[in-house]
Amino acid sequence: MTDVILAVTPNPCVDKTVFIDTIEVGTFMRASRFSCVPGGKGNNVARAVHTMHVVDMIQHDDGVEAVPVWVQSPTRTITTVLEESVHRQTAFFEPGSRITPEEEQAIRTVFANAVQGTTVVTFNGTVSDKSIQTLYRDLVPIAKAAGALTILDTHGPELAHGIDAAPYMVKPNVAEAAELVGYPLDTLEAKHDALAFFHQRGVSLVVLSMGKEGFLVSDGAKRYHVLPPAIEEINPVGSGDCLVAGFAIGLMEGLSLEETATLGCAMGTANAMTWNIGHFDLQQLPFLRDRVVLQPT
Repeated sequence: MTDVILAVTPNPCVDKTVFIDTIEVGTFMRASRFSCVPGGKGNNVARAVHTMHVVDMIQHDDGVEAVPVWVQSPTRTITTVLEESVHRQTAFFEPGSRITPEEEQAIRTVFANAVQGTTVVTFNGTVSDKSIQTLYRDLVPIAKAAGALTILDTHGPELAHGIDAAPYMVKPNVAEAAELVGYPLDTLEAKHDALAFFHQRGVSLVVLSMGKEGFLVSDGAKRYHVLPPAIEEINPVGSGDCLVAGFAIGLMEGLSLEETATLGCAMGTANAMTWNIGHFDLQQLPFLRDRVVLQPT
């Protein structure tokens, strides 16, 4: 049986980037070029997994098999204007799709079928409609019952509700975790307390993202500060999603905590070295993995 990673994206988007020299506010501007790709955190995870060539997937441009749930509201577009002269990005986010009760039930039905036979399920980003903020809390047990390991990467109410289902792994950043635990994570001790908070809620593996400072990872017995190698950053967007993809691959392949954390860090770093999210250079990974530093804390 082939191992399968299922990435759930309840708030997908069309990611459109317009490339110009410099914004001149209040004028009509012509772009030199543009790109348009399917977006949303789970789609980024799927692209990164596919780039690693570890899962049999099919379909269209990114080679990723899609299991859609169709809704009446249109998919949102995120338009990013990149000023190439100063490498500055300005993004415009449209609201997500509205979800009817019937469509919510369709999500659950399609998921219950799609999750059968999967090895790891990642739940990615926020939902598109506040009426379904408990969605992850309800889907995680379905994935567990199917025998899959679950990774939750979200924030706000979705995270607060989602951890009630005790997913196997969570990956908040410092601000997202601080919002949940109710105190600032401005010291190492406070960050360690936040890791313990998630373990006490039944989460086995906690990754606390700290941006350019890497991340803390804890399985309850071992705890590391994982430091990425220094690079020339091109586009950091989606690096957290590539980190999640690395952890999903590590869990699927039964790698050690150290190997999994190193892989996730290297994939996130490789993503930041290229413009196209999830389409990093595989030949760079061995170099990056050798330069990831794990410090026990």
